[in-house]
Amino acid sequence: MEHDTQQNQGTMSIGDHLEELRTRVIWCIIPPIPLAVLYFFIADYIVRWFLIPLYAVLEQHGLPTQVQVLSPPEFIIAEMKIAIGASILTAGPWILYQLWQFISPGLHHHERQFVYFLIPLSTLLGALGLALMYFFMLPVILDFMVTIAGNIELQTSAIAIGESMSNVSLPILEAPPEVAALGDTWIKMPEGVLTVAVPSTEQRLLQTLTMPMSHGSLISQQFQLSSYLGFVIMMMFGIAIAFQLPMVMLLLGWLSVVKPDWLRKNRRYALLVLALISAIITPQDIVSMLMMLIPLYMLYELGIQLIVWVPISRLSSEANDD
Repeated sequence: MEHDTQQNQGTMSIGDHLEELRTRVIWCIIPPIPLAVLYFFIADYIVRWFLIPLYAVLEQHGLPTQVQVLSPPEFIIAEMKIAIGASILTAGPWILYQLWQFISPGLHHHERQFVYFLIPLSTLLGALGLALMYFFMLPVILDFMVTIAGNIELQTSAIAIGESMSNVSLPILEAPPEVAALGDTWIKMPEGVLTVAVPSTEQRLLQTLTMPMSHGSLISQQFQLSSYLGFVIMMMFGIAIAFQLPMVMLLLGWLSVVKPDWLRKNRRYALLVLALISAIITPQDIVSMLMMLIPLYMLYELGIQLIVWVPISRLSSEANDD
């Protein structure tokens, strides 16, 4: 049966191969579409989830926990990007399975058993990378960036001039006052936002204008929602792909392209390549690059051990036993 399958596969014309490829591409596209619609309806919760690390860092540095939306469609476009990105990440194992279904007819029976090991491994590595990025790497990277920008302080003379120009003492409130008069000003904490009561378009009503406080820094750190979400999404995709390194190394080992001894001997060159990958994935600063480089190098060592622990002969023998 196996020989007949391979023989039939070998007699397939180029048109048949293209038709099979078209079918697999369609099957790859089908799941992400409804998933994107589903994620779009819960995108508000995903946005809040993405903002948790940023708000924690901003609050730690005494900055207002706010992000900016600079155009009317910006927020909905950002949610659409989130929905599409989340659907692709979620459907990743299914897409890999369809790719495997396309190439598996040309493989031997024991080689087809690889899918039962590789797809769970790929899913586990991707989930591990995303968890590490969200809970550890992203907070540290954001803290480093905010700290660097906040170190540019105003000169003492400038602060003294500003203080001499005003003797007004502003109240510091944790909640808006129940009754406010025109021109009333207060500082809303813990956000650190200057709030002013101004006339509204409707008669006898007031509205408030807010302005974040800069805490004596020359740079007012305000994050744009779409830019921040784009930064996080691109970083998530980069890390999810980079964390497939052990799986790629294991495949190359099964194909006899690389050997464990050769990989151990060329660690220094591998470290250089991984450093370049880390610099591409993360922002161009040494802290972010090192935080990416360390787990990638650990994954490199894991890939070497996987080639030793799970050689192709072991899978072949297990497949023959079955």
